[in-house]
Amino acid sequence: MTDQNKLSGKIINHDSSFIGDLYFSEKISELKKNDSDDYNNIIIPGFIDLHCHGGNGFDVMEGSKSIIEMSKYHLMHGTTSIMPTTWTNTLENTLSALKGFNEIKNDNKNILGIHLEGPFINPNKLGAQPNLTEKPSLDFIKKTLEISDVKIITLAPEIDGMQEFINDLVDLNIKIQFGHTLADFSCCEKIMKDHEVGFTHLYNAMSGNDHRSPGVLSAALSKGKYAEIICDNIHVSKEAIKIAKKCIPNLYAITDSINASGLFDGEYIFANNKIKKENNSVKISSNGTLAGSIVTMDQTFKNLISMDFSLEEAVSLTSYNASRYLKINNVGVIDKNYISNFVVLDKNLNLKEVYLNGKKIDG
Repeated sequence: MTDQNKLSGKIINHDSSFIGDLYFSEKISELKKNDSDDYNNIIIPGFIDLHCHGGNGFDVMEGSKSIIEMSKYHLMHGTTSIMPTTWTNTLENTLSALKGFNEIKNDNKNILGIHLEGPFINPNKLGAQPNLTEKPSLDFIKKTLEISDVKIITLAPEIDGMQEFINDLVDLNIKIQFGHTLADFSCCEKIMKDHEVGFTHLYNAMSGNDHRSPGVLSAALSKGKYAEIICDNIHVSKEAIKIAKKCIPNLYAITDSINASGLFDGEYIFANNKIKKENNSVKISSNGTLAGSIVTMDQTFKNLISMDFSLEEAVSLTSYNASRYLKINNVGVIDKNYISNFVVLDKNLNLKEVYLNGKKIDG
């Protein structure tokens, strides 16, 4: 096997695991099972994070350099596929932030595309988003698409004109997610009958599962096939995550991490808000509202195991299900002919090595 790399350990996929050897270059060439029960490494698919605003002091909305640097930071934590995520802003500022993005994507194999979180959300359910919401605008989308590969958009389905707008977005092959929304169940159901819909940071910034007045969460839990969820032990309880996993077959974890991830405790700026980072969380200083997270995907994986998910379930939540959502058929699994994106952990689930397209990422 000329120019082949080899790793040995317990290889974990979403539906199986075995102890063996992994041979690879840019793609995986062969897997061999071993008879021995002894291993030092746990090898899992590289993490896929479809909602990430920043990290290590960098924010997507600050432009090309910051997008590259925040993506490098998360790559060092095992995220081999990332979706840099904007926050609600004007068209001018959004275009300024995403200028040159397609060139960045071509040069950085860990970057998948852009997730637009807003600006077409409910101004009464902003969370930490700035109050720069807009009515549905196809012009906004088309101008953004000219410079950046938008894959996902978070929007509020109850906003006037949204039904036709969603039809247009689907025609443009943009994934629709409901978030920062006060929609009722019937509003969601009407759109879900015609389109595959995801849900943004499930439970957070959405109308709930009230037994007399069901909302977006009710629609997600009863009819959703895909949804993202933050598993930082702060945004959503273990019990709520378990319920979501039981109800939504393709639930997947995201970080929703912001620029303060990886930085010391203190005060920072995010989405035009003064925020405070302490006790592993970030909150708006003035009112205590959670302002995204500071978690990384390797910590998310550990958190899921601490919640009594199996290794296989944790793999499905941190890589496989997200790859299915985007219909990317060459990542999210360790198997022959898949891209060599994987993470090596020790037996305590601490990160040892990260491989992107077969190349070891050096710290």
